[in-house]
Amino acid sequence: MTDSSQTRMAYVEESTYGVTPATPEFQELRFQSETLNYNTQHQRANEIRSNRTASPSVRTGADAGGDISFALSYGTFDDFLEALFYSTWESNVLVNGSTRKSFTIEKTFAADDGDQYHRFPGSYVNSFNLSIPTKDFVSGSFGIMSKEMTSAQAAITGATYNAANTNPVFDTSQKFADLAMTGISDPAMVSLDISITNNAYERPVLGSLSSRGRGLGDFEVSGNGVAYFENEEMMDLWLSDTKTDLSFKLGGASEMNYVFSIPRITITNNPTSTPGPNQDVRMEFTFEADYDEGEDAVMEIVRTPAA
Repeated sequence: MTDSSQTRMAYVEESTYGVTPATPEFQELRFQSETLNYNTQHQRANEIRSNRTASPSVRTGADAGGDISFALSYGTFDDFLEALFYSTWESNVLVNGSTRKSFTIEKTFAADDGDQYHRFPGSYVNSFNLSIPTKDFVSGSFGIMSKEMTSAQAAITGATYNAANTNPVFDTSQKFADLAMTGISDPAMVSLDISITNNAYERPVLGSLSSRGRGLGDFEVSGNGVAYFENEEMMDLWLSDTKTDLSFKLGGASEMNYVFSIPRITITNNPTSTPGPNQDVRMEFTFEADYDEGEDAVMEIVRTPAA
């Protein structure tokens, strides 16, 4: 038997795609849940048999991956954000780029008859979702695409594990601030969700179940939100198809925080309707981000560490 409360997740950066470093120094990862698994494809040859039986099922392909769900805290996922943005932090600023980074991700299950290790070499961060509801915590997920999965009953020889930090999780009441959108004097949001994808795609190759690697697609940012209907400002931006921007801060007022900035967005939908009696009228809007020449980026994150 295994207990979920004893599951450990850890990762190490790879120098070569799909190759776990020798004597790896793993970093333990805080998470809420995960769906990383091995995924296989099976097919049957479309033969006609006189005994009315189907051809044998044959494994014709395999890949691995899944989602890692989290509650956001400072400094916990900076490596994964780099991999998501295909970039590196420069003077605590991260913008989207085209530098690949892959990890070996390891799950360790504490079982009655000994620990079980599931490893996912060649893991890219393909997508990211961030959810900011009222009176709750900032949460989200990373979408992982891996080359393959291996299973073992022992740790890698010489492997070490660095403990995860214990920084507090960001709540959305006291750790959310400085929401701004050009053209909207005082946006009052009920919720905000951000989605990012790298549109990575597989590169299958003859002679191998697993793909040769992953192709690098477009970096796309979109989102949706719910705002109180207080005036026509957001409606006017939508009706006139006027570009705006979006920024907000997660974390402390002066340290251990992130400022998320999307410098150029288009509001793609902004329906306003009356839901019924005894309720506020709200606007449920969607948006898409575009490349901004001034910032030379689609999105930017600025982090402020502890003093």
